[in-house]
Parts: sequence; C-alpha cells; structure tokens
Amino acid sequence: MQYYYEAVPGLGNVAISRHAQDAIEKGIVTHHEFEDTLLHPIREDLLEGFNVVWREKGGVRLVILKKPTPYKGACLVKTVFRIKAQERV
Repeated sequence: MQYYYEAVPGLGNVAISRHAQDAIEKGIVTHHEFEDTLLHPIREDLLEGFNVVWREKGGVRLVILKKPTPYKGACLVKTVFRIKAQERV
C-alpha cells in the first residue's frame, strides 16, 4: 500500500495516517476504493471548519486535515470509513 501521494487533485501532497491505514488493512474499505475516492472525486470536497475536508465517492468517506500539526508540507487523511446513502423524501 502507498502511504504518500503527490499532486492529488485539489489537495496537493497527501499522507495517510496509521488509523486510515488500519481501516484499509481491516477491510473496512478496499485499497482500490480508497485510491479511487482520493484520486478521482466526483464532486467538490465538503469543508468542515477551516482545516477539515470530507472527500466522498461510492459510499466511502475520507476525513482529511488540510494542515495537520505539525505541518510538514502535506495534507493528512486522518480516517476512512463507509457511509450509507441517506433517504430522500
């Protein structure tokens, strides 16, 4: 598995946290689903606060810190998990 990605669209350099790596290793999401969500988003990222963005695709959500502490020149995928589609009324 790759733990660092350069020139990710909309984010720049991205590191993957140990917590996110564990979720992928446990099979919560596949490595392919993770990379597809990170590298090929289908819509704009959702901003939560000034430093956190969510990137979603195909029922997978990545929680990304734009400037983690300490900042070393890369965003950080803090966690990854599967989401369920919400009902529309």
